[in-house]
Amino acid sequence: MKREELKKLGIEDDEVLDNIMALHGKDIEKHKSELESTREELESLRSQLAEASKTIDSFKAMKPDELQKAAEEWRSKYEAAQAEAQAKLDELKYEHALERSLLAAKAKNVKAVKALLDTSGLKVRDDGTIEGLAEQLEKVKAENEFLLESEEPEPKIVLGGKGKSVIGDASVIAARRAAGLPEEKE
Repeated sequence: MKREELKKLGIEDDEVLDNIMALHGKDIEKHKSELESTREELESLRSQLAEASKTIDSFKAMKPDELQKAAEEWRSKYEAAQAEAQAKLDELKYEHALERSLLAAKAKNVKAVKALLDTSGLKVRDDGTIEGLAEQLEKVKAENEFLLESEEPEPKIVLGGKGKSVIGDASVIAARRAAGLPEEKE
């Protein structure tokens, strides 16, 4: 999805376009993380399959007692490889879940916020949320407010003159006057 395509559909407001593009970007990042996780698992399975094929070929020339010993060795290698692959997959899921959670918490710089977190106390739940993250984010927000977007609305500029209070942006008012347009009423 490109800005030009959205403009062709009739969306002209830059703020709306920015919001749509931000949401689209988050969706793409989510799919990228899922794809990366799947690729990691696929590579692990491919390497295990290649090793299993080599081992099966070597079994053909062995005697029964050698075959039994080799099968036990292979079983232990298989279990170790499975545990290693699962650990890598869990770590990848944790990293992506943490990144998604920080983006959802409106972190302006994910790496900077990650550096301030005590990740040893964080754990991924089955639903993909991070246990203990909310408390740590509150602490980070209290100490480093600039790293997370504020939930307070942006202040409006209030200009006064001649006993009247005018709410608006001075440059917009000046541009409307220069163009000969009437002032906007609140």
